[in-house]
Parts: sequence; C-alpha cells; structure tokens
Amino acid sequence: MHFCFITGLYSRYDVLMFERQGKSLVEAGFKVTYIVCDNLPNEIKEGISIVSTGYSPKNRIDRFLNTKKILLEYINRIDADVYQISDPELISLVVPLRRKNKKVIFNLREYYPDMIKSKPYIPKIFRGLVSYFYSQNMRFYLKRYDVVFVVTTWIIDILKDDFKLNNFELLTNFPILNQEYNLTFEEYSDRENVLCYIGTVYKSSKQDKIFQALTNISDIRYLIAGVIDENNDLEKFEYWKKVEFINGFNYNEMPKIMSKATISNTLRDFGKNDGSLGVIKIFESMEAALPVLLSDVPLYRAIVNKYKCGICVDINDPKQIENAIRYLIDNKREAYQMGQNGRRAVIDEFNWEKQAERYIHKIKSITYK
Repeated sequence: MHFCFITGLYSRYDVLMFERQGKSLVEAGFKVTYIVCDNLPNEIKEGISIVSTGYSPKNRIDRFLNTKKILLEYINRIDADVYQISDPELISLVVPLRRKNKKVIFNLREYYPDMIKSKPYIPKIFRGLVSYFYSQNMRFYLKRYDVVFVVTTWIIDILKDDFKLNNFELLTNFPILNQEYNLTFEEYSDRENVLCYIGTVYKSSKQDKIFQALTNISDIRYLIAGVIDENNDLEKFEYWKKVEFINGFNYNEMPKIMSKATISNTLRDFGKNDGSLGVIKIFESMEAALPVLLSDVPLYRAIVNKYKCGICVDINDPKQIENAIRYLIDNKREAYQMGQNGRRAVIDEFNWEKQAERYIHKIKSITYK
C-alpha cells in the first residue's frame, strides 16, 4: 500500500509527518512518499522517499497562488493509494484526489479559523471575515475526506456540533519515548535554577507576564529555545536582555537543552478554549522529568490533578506565576517528584507509540473498507 504526504508549508523532516507518522507507516509495511516544496535534492531517508518539487515559495502570496498547482503535478506522477494533507491552503485538494478514487486524509493540526484572527499579515479589519470564510471552507471540504485527524478534544466538539461531521479521529503529537531520560534527585538538585521555554514563541505565550514574574526572582535564569513569531516583539522589554535565547534548534538537540532546565514554562493564553493536547512542549517537558507550569484551564487542571506533574496558573497574573516558580525553587524535592510523575504519565499514556497504533489502525480501516 502506497501512502503519500503532501505539503507546501512544512519541512521535509517535520516532527509529525516525518519523525512520527512517516516512520510508523514504514514500520507497518507501507511504501511512503513525502512530497515537499524546497530546493533540496530528492532522497530516501529512514525508508521514506522524499520528493522535492524544486519550488520554494518566495513569500505567502507566491505560496497561495502557485503551491497547489505545482503539487498537483507531482501528485499525478506519484499515483499513491492514500494521501495526507496538513496545509490549510491545500484543503481543497481533496476534490481532484477523490475524482481519482483515492483515499484522502486531512490532518487538522490547529484550529485554523482561530489562528487567522491573530495573523499580523492580514489587516486587522479583515481577520474576522477571512476567519469566517475559512471556517465555511472547512465545513464544505472536510466532509469529503475519508478521515480528519484532530489534535485536541474541543476541536472535535466544533466539528461534531457545528460542522455536523462524523469522520474525525483524535490524534495527538505526543513524544516518541526516549529511554535515556533518567534523572536522579541529586542530578536535578545540582542544576542551576533555570526556567525554559521550548518551541515557537507566540504572542499568546504572554512573555511579558513571564518577564514581570521573573523580575522579582533573582536566583533563576530564563532560557528560550526556538523561534519568535513575527507578531511578537520581545526586544522592547527590559528583561529580554537577561534572557538566554537559542535561535532555533535541531529536534535531536532537545534533550541537551532540557538537561539545562529545572522548570518548564508551557503557558499560553487559550482565551475561551479548554487548552490543547497538541501543545507538544508540555509532554516533551514531562518526558524530560521537568515540573511544568501550565495554563489554568480545565484540560490541564485534570492532568495535574491526576498526575501531580506541575502547577496551573493564570497566564495573565504575574504574581501567580512568580509564586509558582518560587515554590518550585524552594521545594526541590517536591519539584523533582512532579517531574518524575510527569515522566511516568508520558510512559503510561502520553506517548506517540500508543498514538501510532491508533493512526495505523485507522488508515488500514479506510484503506481496506
């Protein structure tokens, strides 16, 4: 059975499609092709055939206007049995693929209508309208897919209740288990006090509130490793001068970065939403045996109540954030135990290996029906 990923947005080594889904499909006996838009040569890596279009969009307008047309040419050449799409602007590709009697999957990695509302390249006056039209696009096209993989529960509620869909499946990008994460209390207590933030720094991560909290704590450093969203100007804050910033990193470097930290900041302002299981940095931090600072929303409160793996705080309350950080600094034994509890939770529940079983099972069920 031939499976093909299609993307004009994500990299050829994307941590979900390549590292998790692609490798799992190869292990399950699928032939796997991954069509990407970049200027790198074709290659076979980890059993996955990576096919480049040789086209790398110059800007967003170029991507929106040309990517779909170019990818369609390669889709016709590959002639796979099953195709998976993740890019929001490629959602309509289901139509030509279904005409060819192909099985088609959409991987809904975020709830895009909400994301559109915060995009700085869309004039603010038009964001609500663009968001509405994209939600109507979703309503029209998603029902044509064989299955829609969804990253968290509240998005399922929207698809089920508002869009009246029933072709969805929860699939979360949990960590691939790393057996080398072993941390003794002595090793943990010997570390310098370091709060870390891993991944893209969105405006919704409210770094200004973190900075306010840290201003009153002298015995901790703040490490940010990742990329800063274009809508987030951190250099204007005085505390930014004290931040250790690692501008981007390779996925394989994450254990080394995590080994510098004693607390992980995973805070984000979710507005009216119930958090998300798709905030992978939460579970990567838990796997690395770090106590986590979590947004005080029902989803995360339930996780903390069950596993005792961190502290939930109001992202908009610097004093709460400060108190939580101070508590973890002053109570090292309890902070260490929270980290150990979190690692056990990932081993038992929040890992990709368990998700992979569901992913493969669902793909086989739509392929052979």
